[in-house]
Amino acid sequence: MLAAPAALAEELAAAWRQDAAGTVAAAELPERHHAPAPAGVFIPLASLGLRTPIPVDPVEAALRDQVVGADVVVVHVEALDSEALHEGPLPVVARLAVERGVPVVVLAGRAEVSRREWSVKGVSGVHEVGTEPAHRSHSVTRVARTWAPKWSNDPRTTDSCVTSGSASTATSLEEA
Repeated sequence: MLAAPAALAEELAAAWRQDAAGTVAAAELPERHHAPAPAGVFIPLASLGLRTPIPVDPVEAALRDQVVGADVVVVHVEALDSEALHEGPLPVVARLAVERGVPVVVLAGRAEVSRREWSVKGVSGVHEVGTEPAHRSHSVTRVARTWAPKWSNDPRTTDSCVTSGSASTATSLEEA
């Protein structure tokens, strides 16, 4: 559960835990930052046979560590508008999750972009949860039941399987 500030992340994670299967880790969503424009002269080093290490953004590295191993990535933003969709941590989180085939769910105080806009950016679902804490908590538990229902963790409806040396779960359609 990625949100800013950390207290909000924990509040949302607690609400998610009430009705969702599995574990939920709360993490603080980094603030929006704009990458500075590169200065200097552009020289295509690869065409010269030279290689330089690609610098790793520390914010992206931290987000990558949080996305690894997740079954669903949940991000909270106060307003899902064009700026939040195209700049800052949300597009980075979406890109990292898409690389791993993990759905990204956005909990927004309010959503101002269309489904077409957010789906192109790799977001699987957007849910308006409001800004009032009591309403937000109720809305988050409803979303949790949608994306990680408790029955999905029921041993009668799941079979354990091993894929490439790592354990995962597959849902069985048969009654136990």
